[in-house]
Amino acid sequence: MFADKTLCKRCGACQDECPFDLVVEDREGFPKLRLAAKKTCIACGHCVAVCPVSAITLPEMPVAEQLAPEHCLPLAKDLKISTEQAEQFLRGRRSIRSYKDKVVSEDELAHLMDVATFAPSAKNGQPARWIVTRTPLATRRLAGLTVEYMATNSVLPGVVRNWEKGIDKILHGAPHVAVAHAPEDGFNPAEDCSLAAAYLELAAHAHGIGACWAGFLMEVAEGCCAIREMLGIPEGHGVYAALMLGYPKYRYRRIPTRRDVEITWLD
Repeated sequence: MFADKTLCKRCGACQDECPFDLVVEDREGFPKLRLAAKKTCIACGHCVAVCPVSAITLPEMPVAEQLAPEHCLPLAKDLKISTEQAEQFLRGRRSIRSYKDKVVSEDELAHLMDVATFAPSAKNGQPARWIVTRTPLATRRLAGLTVEYMATNSVLPGVVRNWEKGIDKILHGAPHVAVAHAPEDGFNPAEDCSLAAAYLELAAHAHGIGACWAGFLMEVAEGCCAIREMLGIPEGHGVYAALMLGYPKYRYRRIPTRRDVEITWLD
């Protein structure tokens, strides 16, 4: 860690916010890293992001070029949304199963994936790797392989019959599907990929793009060699999330009610 002593106010924020207590004070009260920090630091960037005067950099750590104030986007106050706006945004999100016959541009899909990288992950591992279909044809091929597996293994015959009638209950005619995979021996791959997918779903919602978890594809992909081969899932990786993506065919105008939250308070 480098603390610019001409800027640092010795406020202690970087020390308080380090997840692994790696920041300590030097003899003058300025922050510095413990000797073991190189082995323990997860490069989360908390110390750089929290500093009120942009005094902290991590030149000796991994991805150091991203952990300097000049390379970190500032939080713009004018982009802060109100509590009411945030709550309506979250409550207004719907799982979309009817899509327009319109593809999402590759640039926009890539942008959504970039936003999803900011999801929390265990030890900042960021293990999620994404495979995204560019075309409706590729998406439909995945749906077809899922149905073939179901038919061969006598799983959900109703879904198979619908497919035979031209009704896609697998991916619902979505133009795209995004599949998240990660090493099975990772720290928390299922949770990390699920969080990344949740971020992707919310980012899509913010861009007017609908999303829905593709549970059938996700489950079948674990045991279907044809799907894993088409997706190019590496050996030792598990499929932990899958989302349909596309422009919603219909506009939702109201927020449905939910059951009352169940809370147990502890004193």
